[in-house]
Amino acid sequence: MPTDRTMQITSDNRKNSENTLHGRLKKRVGGWETTPSGLKAGGIEIISSESKIKTSSSANKFSTLSSDKLQFTIDGGVTQHNYARQIQLIPANKIDFGTPFDFTGADKADYENNEYDVVFIPKNIQVYDAGNSGSDQNLQLSAENKTTTGFLPTAKIYVGSLGTTTVSSSLSNRSSALGSTPANSVNKDSADGLHDKTLANVIRISVTFTITFASFSGEGIVTASGFVRVGTQNSNAFDSSNYLVQSWETAREVNGTETITLDFFYTSAIASDTRVNIILNQTTNEFGATASTSGALTNIVYTTESGTTVDITGTDKADALVIAR
Repeated sequence: MPTDRTMQITSDNRKNSENTLHGRLKKRVGGWETTPSGLKAGGIEIISSESKIKTSSSANKFSTLSSDKLQFTIDGGVTQHNYARQIQLIPANKIDFGTPFDFTGADKADYENNEYDVVFIPKNIQVYDAGNSGSDQNLQLSAENKTTTGFLPTAKIYVGSLGTTTVSSSLSNRSSALGSTPANSVNKDSADGLHDKTLANVIRISVTFTITFASFSGEGIVTASGFVRVGTQNSNAFDSSNYLVQSWETAREVNGTETITLDFFYTSAIASDTRVNIILNQTTNEFGATASTSGALTNIVYTTESGTTVDITGTDKADALVIAR
């Protein structure tokens, strides 16, 4: 008759053996099979080390879902499409140009932060002012004062020429990241993108820049973030009056370039000697991914008070598509 010790050894040997019914059942239950990184069943894979779920129809075409991102990949990773974390269509009857818009007031959900884009879809909006015939006219639609709960939709017809400046100014990570939103007294840095211009009566500045991710390694996310500052020059910093700053953030999982445009508005025209300063503040790596990041200031559009601005107000003029970055 076997002793308790003998029975224990026999049981342990059986459990430790992979080539037994017990071992095979332990490895595969309900169609799921263990992998070095998680579980897999057919074209569905749970990657526990990266907190992702991956579904695939082939080795070169698959989708991945993480806590805050849904991504579709084709060509084995050469081409990737990121789906927005949150996207809402606001009908034109809820968008009242010139009046603050509130998400919950329109039976929509608030956003996690103010890092979202608002794309207006014109339906029945004025695009020409008959009282200013013979002049260049530009329709300007914008979402100002963005918060987690809403934004201010504005529509204007600007009559006059826009000053567009093509810029070539590179930027890289600062040697020491800023701990908070920079005040006007924070000096520009040699790593920043910078453009100074002598132009009076500026009432709007639209800044476009690119962030490039290169030498990507690992299957994770690399995020670049920073600030764009505009205003009046003051030595190596900004004058306290007319100083505006916005934060920005963008991320990728493969090599590539992201383009970002930010708009700045002034209720009263600022004096000459304007300055645009773009800061690549820091790069963060998640789930073991690494990459180098760099950027370039590429285009600035200045709107001056020398023209005439016609405000457009009211509802039923344009839908709005609000997309979280």
